[in-house]
Amino acid sequence: MGFALKITGFVVAAGVAAGGVYEIARVYSVKSLKETIGTKLESGEYVAAIAAYDALEKAAPKEAVAERKNLATAQRLLAAEEDLNRALRAAERAEWADVRALLRESEAIRNAAFARHREAQELYNQAEAYAAGERHEAVVELEGLKGEATSEKAKRAQAEEKGSALQNALLQKEKELGTRERELTEVKRRADDTKAQLEAEEARTRELAAQVEKEVKQKFFTELKTYRDLAQKGREQLDNAVVEIQAKRDVTALVYISQGKILFEEAKNKTNDLRSNRTPSAYQSKVDDLARAFTEFLEASKQLRNAVVYIEEQGSAEFASGLNKGKTALANAASYLAGVSEFIVGNQ
Repeated sequence: MGFALKITGFVVAAGVAAGGVYEIARVYSVKSLKETIGTKLESGEYVAAIAAYDALEKAAPKEAVAERKNLATAQRLLAAEEDLNRALRAAERAEWADVRALLRESEAIRNAAFARHREAQELYNQAEAYAAGERHEAVVELEGLKGEATSEKAKRAQAEEKGSALQNALLQKEKELGTRERELTEVKRRADDTKAQLEAEEARTRELAAQVEKEVKQKFFTELKTYRDLAQKGREQLDNAVVEIQAKRDVTALVYISQGKILFEEAKNKTNDLRSNRTPSAYQSKVDDLARAFTEFLEASKQLRNAVVYIEEQGSAEFASGLNKGKTALANAASYLAGVSEFIVGNQ
């Protein structure tokens, strides 16, 4: 509207410069001015229509009152034309939002009487289409952003869920490790207790073993000494028998030989039993020596008995053989017995 008034002023000024309103009124009659206003309004020459109205108002003010409606229309349509021209310049710059803003409320598309109404409507439709596309792109972009946001949110939720699950798993693992550590500590404590008990049992076992070994050893030497003593008593019997044989006392000689033999046989059997069942391996050789002594004593008893048979014939070879063999066996037995006695003394 302001632009139209400026144009009106310009035209009026131009008319004044050409000779004034009265000159125009002189050239154009009032009727002609009214027709000019209508014609110019219909043809879209809105500046000319406004100029004609100004001329009419100067020439015939009363007649101009009836044309004020056309003046207002011309002014609105002139403003619409300016809106369209500005919209076209905005379209050249592809500023479609500005095109829509300029034309949306403008007479250019609202008033079908506007000479360039079709052009304005097409331009507005084009702007709407571009705007719709931009809105669609914006919506698509927004939806994409929303989708990305939703996806990111889901990813974060999933990551948080995984993180929570991992944290729970770690806590559970720590709990299990703590339980396992306590179990291992308890197992170690029990193992230490068991080890201590085993060590105590082993010490007790060693002590008992040592005691048993001592008792076995003591019992062994007691038994060995008993059989050695029997051997010595039997030897004394044979020594007495030799004296009696040499004195030609056959009866007493046989008594001594018989008593010695009884001791030797009994002691030898017991010595063999000791050797087989109750002798430590380290002492077996000495028990064997005692058994050999008994064997020699029995041989001596046999040979001395043979000598007694020939006691009245002491000069005979049979007597001499029996007596000498008896003494030799007796000496061998005494040698074995001496070694056993030394062994017994060394372990007391």
